[in-house]
Amino acid sequence: MEKAYQHIAVCCMFIIASVTIGGCFPDITQGQNWTMPWPQIHPTDGEQVLFHDSIDYLRHFAIHSWNPSLDGKHYCGLEATVDVYGYNLEPQQQSLAAIWIYIIGERGKSSITGFSVGWHVYPELYNDSETHFVTTWAGNGSPPNGCYNMQCPGYIRTNSSIAPGDVIKPVSSFKGEKQYITIRALKDKTSGDWQVHYGFNGPAQLIGYFPSSLFRDMEKKQLIISFGGFASHTTKQASPVMGSGFFPVRNAASFNGLKFFDAEGYARGIDKDIPIYQSSARCYRVTNIVSDVFFYGGPGHCNI
Repeated sequence: MEKAYQHIAVCCMFIIASVTIGGCFPDITQGQNWTMPWPQIHPTDGEQVLFHDSIDYLRHFAIHSWNPSLDGKHYCGLEATVDVYGYNLEPQQQSLAAIWIYIIGERGKSSITGFSVGWHVYPELYNDSETHFVTTWAGNGSPPNGCYNMQCPGYIRTNSSIAPGDVIKPVSSFKGEKQYITIRALKDKTSGDWQVHYGFNGPAQLIGYFPSSLFRDMEKKQLIISFGGFASHTTKQASPVMGSGFFPVRNAASFNGLKFFDAEGYARGIDKDIPIYQSSARCYRVTNIVSDVFFYGGPGHCNI
């Protein structure tokens, strides 16, 4: 009888352990059907890059993208203040605004190493249509397309005020008060870790970091820094709205206060334009950068 109780106790311990571990780090194989929001282009030559989920999903982006070949500089981070919106999306639709810092594989390949920080609406991931603070990363220990938030061990929290995946409230009113997040992502010159800073309607504060060990390949190649809007959907759906849902004229969503950071951590305002990439200009657009500000977005409802 005593052995039976011991056997039951051991089984219960395994069940509890599996539930606990799953709660912290869900089975990343469950996310293989989630589309990851990587810019689908080589900024150095404009050639499209294919990803594992590209057959089932259509991706759209309206971004600026920098790499060292443009100006001979070597930046290691970016800060932007981004207005935040919310909308009701269908499952498998996604709309996002973000900063991406990454390297990409050889021409035509899907290998990505890097991370992103921003906000998005993605019912398939959260089982809701709220607006969430989001990070993604791909590197050592991640699935081929990467991980969202804290699905797999990688991102380290240093502040309890906000975590990747948390809901952002309130959001901007299309014709009323704007709500903003300020996000900064940069490499720490001492540790080599990639710091994440966040502020809601205020200055960005350090909230966490990605250890440098996740991104060893980023030491070997020139970084790409992209920023702007992204939307995705299945081939059977119309595309969702991006930004505020307006084209970049009146009432459009914006990125402002744009700053690059160099290897020493010094900021430099962006006072000249950076190349634009619009995958579907009929659906989504982005303006030139003028005095560290640009506008982006669109109503979507395209199935191209």
